[in-house]
Amino acid sequence: MAEAIIKVSREEIKGYLKDLKTGDTKSRAVAAYMLGTVGKKNKNIRKALVNSLKDKNWEVRKWAALSLGEIGEKNSQLVPILIDVLKRDDSKEFRSHAAVMLGELEKTAITAMPDLHQASKDENSRVRDWSCWAIGKIVGEDFRSRSNYPEERPKLSDRIRIVRKE
Repeated sequence: MAEAIIKVSREEIKGYLKDLKTGDTKSRAVAAYMLGTVGKKNKNIRKALVNSLKDKNWEVRKWAALSLGEIGEKNSQLVPILIDVLKRDDSKEFRSHAAVMLGELEKTAITAMPDLHQASKDENSRVRDWSCWAIGKIVGEDFRSRSNYPEERPKLSDRIRIVRKE
């Protein structure tokens, strides 16, 4: 699958960073998502998203955690929020991505094991499969002997509609 390319100007990034601090709930959530699409190498964006993990609104915390997971952040502060997404989000896509990101945190996400075990019984096969994969990653299983797991992790940006600030 081709990777989604999202072009965001420097001015838009500045606007999203401002929205993340001072915007209304929807603006902060959109900013957390959009900054995650461009923040892989930007320390200021990573720092702003880490700070948003403490936002009073759950949607903002969820997007900040998903964005940080997407850009490869290994921060232990992600674990409780990703567990929350895994347990309570209505979207099977967000639940499956939370499982993927917990697996990528490996030993840091050991506290997620009971919730991943529960998610391995989810009604959705993607959530089940990725939860089992995450459990294996956390305990250090060698996946080369297991052919039923995909080689490449799904990208969050490939699965959700791009949201732009209006």
